[in-house]
Amino acid sequence: MIELLAAILGKIADAFLVGLAEKVPDEIWPKIHGDPTKKAIKQALGAAIQRYATSDLRLDLARPLLQKDGFLTLPVVARELTQLLLFDREPNAELIGQQWKASMDDPPPWCDFTAEAKRLLEYLRIELRNTEVFRPVFNAKSLGAIAGHAATSAESLVGIEAQLADLTALMDTRLGDLSRTLGGASLPLRKQIRDYSRFIEEKTHGFVGRQFVFEVVKRFTESHSRGYFFIRGDPGIGKSALLAQLVKAYGYVHHFNIWGEGINTTGVFLRNICAQLIVVYQLEHAFLPPEATQDAGFLNQLLGEISNKLGTTGKAIIVIDALDEVDMPNLSPGLNTLYLPLTLPSGIFVIVTMRRVPIHLRITCEQGTLDIEHDSAGNIADIHEYVERAVEQPGIQAYIAAQGIDNELFIDHLVEKSEGNFMYLRYVLPEIEHGAYTDLGLEALPIGLQNYYEDHWRRMRGKSETESANWFTYKLPVIMALTVVKKPVSIDLIADFSGVRERAHIREILHEWAPFLHEEQVVYEGGLQKRYSVYHASFHDFIASKEEIEDERVSRKEAHTKIADTLWSELFSDE
Repeated sequence: MIELLAAILGKIADAFLVGLAEKVPDEIWPKIHGDPTKKAIKQALGAAIQRYATSDLRLDLARPLLQKDGFLTLPVVARELTQLLLFDREPNAELIGQQWKASMDDPPPWCDFTAEAKRLLEYLRIELRNTEVFRPVFNAKSLGAIAGHAATSAESLVGIEAQLADLTALMDTRLGDLSRTLGGASLPLRKQIRDYSRFIEEKTHGFVGRQFVFEVVKRFTESHSRGYFFIRGDPGIGKSALLAQLVKAYGYVHHFNIWGEGINTTGVFLRNICAQLIVVYQLEHAFLPPEATQDAGFLNQLLGEISNKLGTTGKAIIVIDALDEVDMPNLSPGLNTLYLPLTLPSGIFVIVTMRRVPIHLRITCEQGTLDIEHDSAGNIADIHEYVERAVEQPGIQAYIAAQGIDNELFIDHLVEKSEGNFMYLRYVLPEIEHGAYTDLGLEALPIGLQNYYEDHWRRMRGKSETESANWFTYKLPVIMALTVVKKPVSIDLIADFSGVRERAHIREILHEWAPFLHEEQVVYEGGLQKRYSVYHASFHDFIASKEEIEDERVSRKEAHTKIADTLWSELFSDE
């Protein structure tokens, strides 16, 4: 699939270059015609298509963008795309939209394809400007300024192609069907629905096993007429991934609480779930009433309406991830987290994942619980399969050869070292692949997720006097800035928050801690701005427990209060 996507992007890039050749003077063409330019176009195209496909329920609309011999390869469309670099006029979005619509067997009647073309063009403009090759072109407003010798990272291009391959596969799942349904919602409802397609794509990449979990869930829904089912486990054991796989495979109504992105409040949950339920089950509500987020009343009303439509044999399943990550300020005693209903009507099931922490819920209907034990036979078998798939990576094969061991020994050791934790493998296997442990034998690898965190913490802190000075001067403050708030932060805000003014120092820390961070790009002041957040709640908990973090937190309390209580609430509040 990756090879096919690479070929499709290459064909679109070729059409793009042909369109340029018709317009540029002969003396400029040698600077444009070449491998660096084509790679930059492919990179920008791939990134723009991915951004489009994973924004505001457009997964199904993006399908024609990734079709073999699709409309983006048509000369008439390619000529319009090149206008982004020629600056003669704006590309004809109406023409592109017409070709887009014509490429679909059953175009949704609600869709304004001209508007969609404008959105895609804006993403492509931003991504082209984001490449080293074309950045000078936009700065000078002239194609003659192209940086013909600048290179596009082969690794980043392969990464984009792999992500597009995952997206293409996602389109043919039940999640693709759900996205198509939700995409046709009225605007007031559609604006309330969270698009988790990129999150689900990432979480299900390389997904293995979990059949023992799915079978237990299935037995519960088949043997009960309604109820809550709780899946509990330690941080990093794969709860979000298995719930994402359920959504991908069955297209369930869903909500993922993501602490690092601030998607963890009751209001966000109720708006998202209520809007999805209305659209999926075709309930007669054109918008959410103001009281929808005040309590469980409106959600209960919708569940009752759905139960009546299902009859005696139908089932409606809602999945909710990471209940333990919900922000619950001033929650009155006795109220359920997220205002979850005390009881559910017939045919309604809610599947919930959470860590094994005390969360007191008042539930008066059927419920079941599955604790995923790290050392259970089913979990260890899935861990084994995960490592077995990863072992064929070239970097891991190089490590195995250098250690003078075989695949089987490597797999057995990594399974044991992981202590049944997928998050450990998510961090350690890529580090082995990229050479971080080249000089270490298997016995020297850290054991378990917490030890891995400690090992990385020690390596980043260093031992020399210079390293120690740097740690307290700028490294620790930057780490604080990344962990103290619940929203993705830009380098500018990290600088404001940490007091570290040297952008090079901030970028150094971001690079060193990259495995633990989620990076996203947002449109900001006409360009792209990178923002960073902690990838997993378990790492945030680890950071928060460090004594030196507590000392640093006390010394910066006023700055924390100012940022967290004013800037964030003013700019980013979802309530």
